[in-house]
Amino acid sequence: MVLLFYWMIYRKERRVWLAIVLAVSLISYINMDARLVEGPLLTGSFQGALVFDELSIDGDRMSGFATAGSGQIIYASYRILSVEEQQRLQELGPSAMLQVVGTFTEPKPPAHPYAFDMAGYLQRHNATGMLEIETLDSATPGTGFRARLARQRSELIEHIESSFPESLTAEAQALLLGDRSGMDSEQARIQRKLGITHLFAISGLHVGIVSGMIYFVLLRLRIRKESATVLLLIVLPLYAVMAGAAPSVLRACAMVVFVLAARLFGLHVSAIQALSASFILFLWIDPGLLQDIGFQLSYGASFGIIASLKLMEGASFIKSGLIVTAVSQLCLYPLLLFHFFEISLSSFLVNAIYVPLFTLLVLPANFILLAASFLPLGVDAVLFAAYEPLRSWIEKLTASLAGLPRQVWTPGRPSTGWLLFMGASVLLFFVQAEKRFRPRLLLILLVPALLLTMKPYLDPRLHVSFIDVGQGDSALIELPYRKALYLVDAGGVLRFDGEPFREKSRPFEVGRQTVVPYLKARGISSIDLFILSHPDADHAEGADEVFEELAVERLHITPGSEANALMTALAPSAREARVELPKNGAGWQVGETQFSYLSPVDELYEGNDDSLVLLMEHEGQRFLFTGDLESEGETGVVERYGEQLADMTVLKVGHHGSKTSSSQAFLEALRPQVSVVSAGIDNRYGHPSPEVTERFGELGLRLLSTAENGTIRMTIEDGRMTVDTSRK
Repeated sequence: MVLLFYWMIYRKERRVWLAIVLAVSLISYINMDARLVEGPLLTGSFQGALVFDELSIDGDRMSGFATAGSGQIIYASYRILSVEEQQRLQELGPSAMLQVVGTFTEPKPPAHPYAFDMAGYLQRHNATGMLEIETLDSATPGTGFRARLARQRSELIEHIESSFPESLTAEAQALLLGDRSGMDSEQARIQRKLGITHLFAISGLHVGIVSGMIYFVLLRLRIRKESATVLLLIVLPLYAVMAGAAPSVLRACAMVVFVLAARLFGLHVSAIQALSASFILFLWIDPGLLQDIGFQLSYGASFGIIASLKLMEGASFIKSGLIVTAVSQLCLYPLLLFHFFEISLSSFLVNAIYVPLFTLLVLPANFILLAASFLPLGVDAVLFAAYEPLRSWIEKLTASLAGLPRQVWTPGRPSTGWLLFMGASVLLFFVQAEKRFRPRLLLILLVPALLLTMKPYLDPRLHVSFIDVGQGDSALIELPYRKALYLVDAGGVLRFDGEPFREKSRPFEVGRQTVVPYLKARGISSIDLFILSHPDADHAEGADEVFEELAVERLHITPGSEANALMTALAPSAREARVELPKNGAGWQVGETQFSYLSPVDELYEGNDDSLVLLMEHEGQRFLFTGDLESEGETGVVERYGEQLADMTVLKVGHHGSKTSSSQAFLEALRPQVSVVSAGIDNRYGHPSPEVTERFGELGLRLLSTAENGTIRMTIEDGRMTVDTSRK
């Protein structure tokens, strides 16, 4: 995609630039392919020294990329044993050299194609192995220039935390030093919804302000312009490292450095030449950056803006701001959809307000407050007292704007073909708009977008996905032509009480990090019916995250479970959904698809056997969703519906394949063509039970497991079913 924007500017610069960039991009891609780690990752044991440039400690887990004595890059992690050990490791700072003993492990496969892929993450960082450290023999602080810079950055982050008011700390750390660890999931959700996430990360805007402020101060100190320029050439690379060395920061700093260095030698360097030079330099140093999302978005937006300068000729400041925002969104929208599956529609207008607000007020205020925090006489307290109420009002405004409905377009992840189609439409639009902008040119962009949105509504097939949520349950039902979307359970993490030092600042959230990405990648932003089979954590703990991220029209829960502690905690999140308590005999029909509940039979919830048991029938194919139904409940279902359940197409195995479920009589009565166990890899319960898997084997029944097969998707078309798994 980045190369498309180079083509867009071919009229503005000599074509030699285009040829150079294309050539370097091709060489970089070939070089990147050659540098990728070949063959399997390292296995076996390891003993020796590891040097960490950036060590992360979160709760009882220490992790990070390290360099071994052989020069190999290794991703290493260690489970901290005590609060005293945690404190000793924190005192090392962000860089450290450790003498360790450990064992190389295989990265866990992703839950589905849209989930985090640890193996891909290791590959992007050219890592040769994933090491689980078992013993720490010694640990010393890192040495060298980079270690000192990292330590200085860490100390500044801690200084902000100790000197800024709590309400301003996370934002200041993100804006000034690129540390977003203090941002909670709700803040991140609001920023994504409004399309203003980029404002809370260091970007070219920040670098420009920093450069201007430093240059202004140096000139006020009567330092010659040439000397001030040389100092900037030294300071900017240091600031890039201090700010976390994100691709956007490196790009902006490199561009400024190229321009300033050229001026020292009396040369004129245009924006596109500086951008091209920095692009070439970074790809030459690290070709793997081509795979980095931040790198793609940063350079894509920059090329698009430069290519559209003609559209801003004669425009006012406000109009120029709107054009820049629109161009950034439009030229990147195929990439944004590919990586994030959705785009904020309100960002065009919201950024028109927030970009000037952050440029003229929020960002300069944070720099001033940081400087004041080092001054005596309580100067910072006065400034904090004036700024904090204003920032609180902006925060409330932001939350109010995020509360407005229909702000996000979620068509899902485009395939490679769709990505090329949309990229071509973006290119064609800007080429035509450069000649003369006319409103009807927007159709060039809208047609591919509308076609992608309509695609699922033209699909005559029924899809059922058993999402790999680890040790839990979650299934998605997509009816033909998107007549309805149903989610059965949302997975969850069984959390056990432990020592406070073990608690992570950002614990894993199955709903937000596994279920929601799968739905959004499928182009789903709302659910017609959310079924929680019963209130166990591994089925319902992730539900609140689903409610926060998606619109839910109706919620079905098993009768009598509404007073359960988990359901009571979920109630505030589910307040906008219509709650119903169906039981045996309830049912409905959508088109040719029939749904009916086979259990429970009363309104008293007593445990797993009172799970909602749902039967779905479509074109002669039948699916049975059993929740955590155990043998006693199975007997009751067979007694009431035995003949109707014979020769079942698909059985969602009850209770994750526990030995208390999937009784011999139940399986003989159903004889399912395919059965699915939803269980975690190497789970502590040993699910599915060997007794159960043996029972399936003896009966000759096909059994799939999310632990082995990942997410399992079944498709019914013209009365025939096909099965696809995310792990082949």
